[in-house]
Amino acid sequence: MDSEPRRDALAGLYARYYAELRRAAFALTGDWALAEDLAQESFVRAWRSWDRLMQARSVRAYLHAIVVNLARNSLRRQLRELRARTSADWAAPAWSADGHAGDSVDLLRALARLPVRKRACVVLRFYAGFTETETAAALGVSVGTVKSQTAKALRGLREWLQDSDLVADVPQVTREKSHGA
Repeated sequence: MDSEPRRDALAGLYARYYAELRRAAFALTGDWALAEDLAQESFVRAWRSWDRLMQARSVRAYLHAIVVNLARNSLRRQLRELRARTSADWAAPAWSADGHAGDSVDLLRALARLPVRKRACVVLRFYAGFTETETAAALGVSVGTVKSQTAKALRGLREWLQDSDLVADVPQVTREKSHGA
């Protein structure tokens, strides 16, 4: 694809998916500035791997996979830096709200307590609205892994939020019907 049509196509993807990717990145990291950086970087990476992006089954899932991987790498880097600075107990990052509906500070703090893989499953399934199959494709794992990680994550969230009105906001895991085969 020529540079100008490719640039226009990327601009269209940016307009369509940037806000969604930014919210997912925030749910993964708890930091709005970092979320903006990760969402923007996902489009830089999409540009660099344009042919793979265009061959992907779902451009949306491909972009979310980039954000999840960037968030995972960022969180690992932060953890290494933190371990290098101190061995003191680490508190979850401070969450700031930017007015997005449903972004309860307590729920997001509980989400931050989850390990990265479980957090990614919950964010993609319930925040981004991916199916189990789409989530598995975005994370490069099996559907069974998505199911088990999601179920464990939701149990943890319910436990952490049991004394809160927010426990009702934690989704119940439901079985999806298989398509095909």
